[in-house]
Amino acid sequence: MNHRLVQSMMPPSNSGTEKYIAIIDQDKVTDEVRNIAVKYDPLNRSGYEGFYVTEDGELHIDDVNVMREHKLIEKKIPNDAIQIVPLPSETGQLVHQYGDNGFRMHDLPVPEDGRIVGLLGRNGIGKSTVLRILAGELVPNFGTTNEETDWNQAIESFRGTTLQTHLERLRDDSVTTAYKNQRVDALHEGDVKTVNELLVARSDDPDRFVDELDLRSIRDRSLADLSGGERQRVAIGVTLSTDADLYLFDEPSSFLDIEQRLSVARTIRSHVQETDAAALVVEHDLATLDLLSDAIHVLYGEPGGFGVVAQRLAVRTGINQFLDGRLKEENVQIRRNSIDFPTAGERGVQSGEPVLNYPQLEKAFGEFSLRVELGQVHAGETIGIVGENALGKTTFVKLLTGSIDADNGTGLDEVTVSYKPQYITPDSDETVRERFTTVADIHSQSFTTRIQDPFELEPLYDRSLGSLSGGELQRVGIALCLARDADLYLIDEPSAFLDVNHRVSIADQVQQFSKQTDCPVLVVDHDLFVIDRVADRLIVFDGEPGRRGQASTPQAMRAGMNAFLSSLGITFRRDEQTGRPRVNKPGSQLDQKQKSSGEYYYGD
Repeated sequence: MNHRLVQSMMPPSNSGTEKYIAIIDQDKVTDEVRNIAVKYDPLNRSGYEGFYVTEDGELHIDDVNVMREHKLIEKKIPNDAIQIVPLPSETGQLVHQYGDNGFRMHDLPVPEDGRIVGLLGRNGIGKSTVLRILAGELVPNFGTTNEETDWNQAIESFRGTTLQTHLERLRDDSVTTAYKNQRVDALHEGDVKTVNELLVARSDDPDRFVDELDLRSIRDRSLADLSGGERQRVAIGVTLSTDADLYLFDEPSSFLDIEQRLSVARTIRSHVQETDAAALVVEHDLATLDLLSDAIHVLYGEPGGFGVVAQRLAVRTGINQFLDGRLKEENVQIRRNSIDFPTAGERGVQSGEPVLNYPQLEKAFGEFSLRVELGQVHAGETIGIVGENALGKTTFVKLLTGSIDADNGTGLDEVTVSYKPQYITPDSDETVRERFTTVADIHSQSFTTRIQDPFELEPLYDRSLGSLSGGELQRVGIALCLARDADLYLIDEPSAFLDVNHRVSIADQVQQFSKQTDCPVLVVDHDLFVIDRVADRLIVFDGEPGRRGQASTPQAMRAGMNAFLSSLGITFRRDEQTGRPRVNKPGSQLDQKQKSSGEYYYGD
């Protein structure tokens, strides 16, 4: 029986300012649960619309109708079948506001000597604002946007807290901070031209991290000629080689391969512990964040509207609660659904017809040579491509697209290929809408359901490509690639500039697109979180970076990840609670056990 009630009048407004949603576990919903929810719902009893039973027997309530009073029902329901939880709302100390109706930042994390504090949250939620305040670059105004403020007001606002001392030192210029900006394309400073000149100009000990960060071979290179990964390592080296009390790193893993990410994490940790300095790190690669951090602050709120710094948590607890979507200590739901992870055993069985057969291929550029083992790509599958930088992954992609020819290897199938390159540069002032009209019918239903809605394009349509943020441009680039009519899709580093939420969304949308269209998608990425989520099979690159590379034939996820991680000497495990990939500490009991058994990647 359908118990839904329909009223033309609006239900009473929620009491207070908090908004709530109902989390209903349909597997736990029994007839008893349905009867209690419908019978005791205060809205139903007042003649308005509350909990109702759908035609297929599921218990439901529209989000807009959930209010605090529904917690009375939650208490009556057995087995936690229903949870009434508040949505993010502005709470805590208002620290800074941009303009009268601008973004508002609430609360601040506390730096701690000898420890690294990680900041985890969506883009546009205030992470960079927090770093700028604690670096002394931005004086907080506490919402007084029309008045001048100084550090004395900040000190008074946080008097009696552990932040007071740090803010006093900022006021007195008695604390030295070193800040690695999110943007690594702006390394130029005055007349500085080369990596060495930059290290000498901005470092207290220019030679300190040259070898640890593999900078010696590029020391005499022009800054303008550096790759993204090289720029990132230089920026980190400049930051670490500054004698500072507080180090701040905004997305240190971008453009780095997996080995470099883990090496940089170990280098930062070692330096912070040796110097007893404090450090704050914003990072979207969860494996890197896990390895780097001693504690976690999750930031939540409304992107572009407000942000709140939640209380400090242990690293595993903080990351897992973020993935679960609910911060228990704050009693706030920051995401509608939890983020789950498939096991390797659920993937890798190919039933689709072959779309592409490629032979053994060889290509040489100067001192570098690439060898590709023959392979086959099937309809409806997603293949991850992993390996260190400078092993020829992008060259392999270009061989498949036909933009370069192999030196040896014939019989490559003729297929149409759509390609999203590693670096996306807006090359015109045209709008997003204008660009999409050149590749697809943006008014068709298939475009709306497969491209426009999943990639959140509509709010961007009237923006120029040049005005987009890195994350927005990345979404547009991936969507443009998938919007073209092609037999095969190649996406190079889709995770760059995206937060965890968008990385999950992109991985899921790529998987769904491949299955819906029966078109295979190849994805190159260094974030194992993304590869673990998106890939059915793997192509593994190994060799000597800059000298020679070799690409394996596509193989099952478990076999591929074992081969890849063993080449790096790294073992991964799955978190018992969430199933997410986690790096084992080198030399730990679990690390040694997995290496001895040959299981570098616990997929199940």
